[in-house]
Amino acid sequence: MSEPKTVFPSIATAISAVESPLATENRQPREAALALEMLGAGKSFRDVAAQTGLTLSQIGAIRKRHKVTIEEHRERFASDGVQLAENLRLVALAKLQQLADDPEQLARTNIRDLMLPYAIAQDKVFSALGENTVVVEHRSKGASLEDAQKAIDEARAKIRAKSIEVVVTPAE
Repeated sequence: MSEPKTVFPSIATAISAVESPLATENRQPREAALALEMLGAGKSFRDVAAQTGLTLSQIGAIRKRHKVTIEEHRERFASDGVQLAENLRLVALAKLQQLADDPEQLARTNIRDLMLPYAIAQDKVFSALGENTVVVEHRSKGASLEDAQKAIDEARAKIRAKSIEVVVTPAE
């Protein structure tokens, strides 16, 4: 199990506030602290269990006892995500401006390299706003199901054309 080198003060306070000596927080404080960190980051119970070695019921009990702490950390991670997204947006705008100012580089840039990140970003915006999102389906130029069925039927027809028909009657 990887354990955090330091924990946020609110997590340490929450862990130490649990009075029951039988609680996971008192029996396995490092694992409980890591579980709180992970739950606050939005990790699933299964991910938390895999990292900490705690059971799903222990994790559920920790979540129940520390709802406020977990929500505080979710808000912190969400805030960090918003700041990161804004910083990346500014860098991307600067990079796109550099690309637009260099006609040779722009000519060498595949439109898919620009449109795919744009489409993903737009989808995330719509999702965050609770709006409908657009589903983009990528299809390869390979054979379709109908093409595969046609090839199978043709192969069966060739085998039948080369075969000898035999009538089998059951022995009495």
